Amino acid sequence: MTTPAPADLPGWHPYTFAEEPAPTAEMMPTWPRLHGPYPLLHGFSRFGHVFLSDEDQQQFCAVYPLEGGSKAYPAASLTEFRRTVTDDPGFQSWIFPPSLVRSVVERLGPIGPEEVYMPVPYPMLGGSGAPETYSKGDVWVFLEIVGELWQRA
Repeated sequence: MTTPAPADLPGWHPYTFAEEPAPTAEMMPTWPRLHGPYPLLHGFSRFGHVFLSDEDQQQFCAVYPLEGGSKAYPAASLTEFRRTVTDDPGFQSWIFPPSLVRSVVERLGPIGPEEVYMPVPYPMLGGSGAPETYSKGDVWVFLEIVGELWQRA
């Protein structure tokens, strides 16, 4: 039996993108290594991944907060980045495993525009990351705490 796609879930919207980018240094102060190369924050996923760009919006970056990593993607514009990366079914199935999304969204329901689903406790603090451990929370508080944890690691 295959798991239905997360897009079929009522209230599921995978991303929030701002109309205008915000300064990464203001929105993610505990992630200083990103401020220079990627000063613009464009949006985030419902599981806390963040999308940044350089000043010219020619080099984009997906940040994977719980893993403490990131990956750069060249693109001629945010539209191209969204088309070739965030809207790519392979990328989406990797950052949104259908069984995890379905379990979490069905249990917790829809979330607000500035919220994310996150495991509690965070895996770097010993949490399992299992679907039943997820809760809802403010994206900016989540990023602040996770950034502080990685600074101490």
